Amino acid sequence: MQYVKTVDPGFSTADAEYPELHSTTGGLRVTFRDWREQLVSIEFIDVCAFRWQEAGALLPNEPYDGSCELFESEWLDAHVRGGAIPPGSAHRHLRFNFNACGQLEVLCVSIVATA
Repeated sequence: MQYVKTVDPGFSTADAEYPELHSTTGGLRVTFRDWREQLVSIEFIDVCAFRWQEAGALLPNEPYDGSCELFESEWLDAHVRGGAIPPGSAHRHLRFNFNACGQLEVLCVSIVATA
């Protein structure tokens, strides 16, 4: 069964503006202005998949305005079963809840953020 653990990625999605998403092969860059009006830029490394949705669904104990990692992820498992991610890879299922506008999910190995 899927469950979440809150993570601190070094930035806040609470009350942030709608993000801009720019994808490349194996990468994703996300930029947005946070609640302080400061520009946040995030580079996701070794991205296999991502999705944005404005009507997000939360798991128990998941913050509506924060960041978390999903464990026992059905979405990540589907990518392993489908051969897009090798078994035992370092890919993680991260979810960023922008309470003011939506939810971003990313399957990636790591992230680099500047705020």
